[in-house]
Amino acid sequence: MTTSLSPTSKAAAVTAWPSRLLLVEMLKLLVRLHRPLLGLLAALGLTAALSPAFAWLSKQVVQRVEAGETDPWALLPEFLPLFILISSALFVAEFGEKMLSKVMEFRLVIALQRSYLERRQLANVPQDVAHVLYGSDVAKKGFQVIYQDAWKIVTVTASVLIWQLSIGPEWIPLLLASIVPTALFVWFFGARIQRGSREILDLQSKITEATGNEQRSHLHAHQERLFRVNLRFHVLKWLAEDASDVVMWLAFAASVAAVYWLHIGSSVRDISLAELSALVVNLRLLVKPLGDIGRVYTRWREAYPALLRSLTPEDAAVGA
Repeated sequence: MTTSLSPTSKAAAVTAWPSRLLLVEMLKLLVRLHRPLLGLLAALGLTAALSPAFAWLSKQVVQRVEAGETDPWALLPEFLPLFILISSALFVAEFGEKMLSKVMEFRLVIALQRSYLERRQLANVPQDVAHVLYGSDVAKKGFQVIYQDAWKIVTVTASVLIWQLSIGPEWIPLLLASIVPTALFVWFFGARIQRGSREILDLQSKITEATGNEQRSHLHAHQERLFRVNLRFHVLKWLAEDASDVVMWLAFAASVAAVYWLHIGSSVRDISLAELSALVVNLRLLVKPLGDIGRVYTRWREAYPALLRSLTPEDAAVGA
């Protein structure tokens, strides 16, 4: 027996997960921009690989001092050149990452503007202007989730965990355990952020349409509504992004406390100064990409309505 989806069900399906058509269109566009994309991925990978090296360097210095073989100043000739080399390579990688990231942003906006104008079925000047000037800039965030944010999270997390295996592998389960409550906290706000983003896109079009003097009252009403929607939207984004960092630190602290009070293992009670210094460095490195999980998720939800309008207008019509 064949069943047909109601418009409401179709909209829910579109909202729940991107269609295969949308993913294919996104992939095609990224392939066209493969040169700056490959350069950016290489710069991101190099940055991720070099950053945890400071944790290893910190542990080596503290271990030598703890061993009492020499004073800290005597270690400078041995470790300072290595520190300078790592810092210089990291500076070059980060500079390349910033420049190539901007190149990708500009090229993506141009490609999305062209895609929207080519694919729209009927010309609608207010909506066209609003989407070209605002919607395309929002839609690019969906691509950044794929080629930049997700890649950075994977490479940095893997790099830190690999370094941590050589420093103190017993801490890895506690680090990973803090991800679960953070992910659940962020997921709660996802659908609300997406609805707010779609409403902002619609209000941008209505404001553009109401710019004539004879429609001044409509213009003011749409502007006031846009103000309220934007305010609510950014409160939700703050909760999903910045507040999630607090949730992650609290989850990690709770995991450490549970291990301590339940006497699971001896890592918490017997950690050495060298291991503690390396753990602190790695924690600061690891919290950033894992905390970015919330930012990536909210960025995707924010960009999704604009992506549909740019690349798959038929899906956008269903989900409207």
